Amino acid sequence: MNKSIFITGGTSGIGKALINQFAKNNYNIFFTYFTNFKEAKLISKYLESLNVKHDFVKMDLGEISSINSAFSKFKASFKKFNVFINNASPEIKRKKFLKLKNKDISKSINSLLTGNIYALKNALELALKKKDSSKSIIINISSYSAVSGGRDIHLYAAAKAALNTLTIALSKDKYKKQTKIISVVPKYIDTPAFRKNNKIKSKKNFTSLKKYKNIKTTSEFAKFIYKKITNSNNNKKPIVHFHTT
Repeated sequence: MNKSIFITGGTSGIGKALINQFAKNNYNIFFTYFTNFKEAKLISKYLESLNVKHDFVKMDLGEISSINSAFSKFKASFKKFNVFINNASPEIKRKKFLKLKNKDISKSINSLLTGNIYALKNALELALKKKDSSKSIIINISSYSAVSGGRDIHLYAAAKAALNTLTIALSKDKYKKQTKIISVVPKYIDTPAFRKNNKIKSKKNFTSLKKYKNIKTTSEFAKFIYKKITNSNNNKKPIVHFHTT
């Protein structure tokens, strides 16, 4: 029986690349989307053409009930739970810290941090309920801003840093023999969101900016994640992994 993977935020950038990478390696695919139902349907048709068992559902990180429903649908669709990749994140909006309204801070933290904590908790509960002896793998896709900060993305950077710390804390708990929990910190990945936030309109923009010279594609990053998973049992490296240029 093929292994099953649950990928959040599957309709753009890294999420799409992850779906493609794991589909090619005979995984059953379950993914979530937020607003782009049209793209989710296109991905579904692509997976059908590959004869990949799959399903997908809308998930809103700002709503606990939406997160719980997504996991309920996964359990109804697949018997096995092997890998969870926590990739979804609300759109990044740059704004001066002192111009953030209190209600906007609460709303952003609810989606950026609290929602992802609920998702990780659901994934861990699934991993611990497994009847077979194989180890589940939970991966949190972080951001280099968790380490370096970022221009006017204070809440996003803070949330990513907090999730890294949570990953380290969880890795020390007693159930570490049943599941492996890691956080991956990508540096520069050529995604639509990255281009938008850095006002990059073409590949020529990359050549004019030295720090983006060796930027990685989403496919390259997806291959990196796949290797982390396939080599996880023998991996003695730290819980937080850096994917650098």
